[in-house]
Amino acid sequence: MDFIQHISTDANTLETSPKVTTLKLTRGRLSGGWIFFPSGPAGKLHLSARIGIHQIFPFNVGQNIALDDCVVPMHFGIDLREPPFEIWIDTWNSSTEYAHVLTVCFSLIPKGKKKYNLDELINEFAGTNGYPKP
Repeated sequence: MDFIQHISTDANTLETSPKVTTLKLTRGRLSGGWIFFPSGPAGKLHLSARIGIHQIFPFNVGQNIALDDCVVPMHFGIDLREPPFEIWIDTWNSSTEYAHVLTVCFSLIPKGKKKYNLDELINEFAGTNGYPKP
C-alpha cells in the first residue's frame, strides 16, 4: 500500500516551528517510499520524518533533507504493530517569497492482527506447566 501526501509549506516557516503533517497509515511493515522535490526550492524547503519522537528519515537525528528537482528513495524495515499508525512529517521553508510543495510517499506491507484459536492454544500447553509439548 502506498500512502501519498502533497505538502505545501509557506514562505518563512522556521525550523524551530515547522509545519507538521500527519500521515495516517495502518498496521504493517513500513518498507520504503520516496520524496519528490520539484524544481524550484533549491535547498530552501527542508524535510524530516518521525514516528512519535523517533526520527526515521533521514536516520541521523537533527539532520534534514533539502534538495531541488529530484526523487529521493527511502528504505525501511519498521514494523508498525501498535496504534497510532502515523508518521509526522516536519517541513520548513527558508524562502522569503514563495511557498514550496513536495510529494512524499510511504510504502507499507499491510499485516492483520494475528488470530489465535483458543482450543489449539489450550491443547498446545495442556499439562506442561506453560511449556509447549516436545
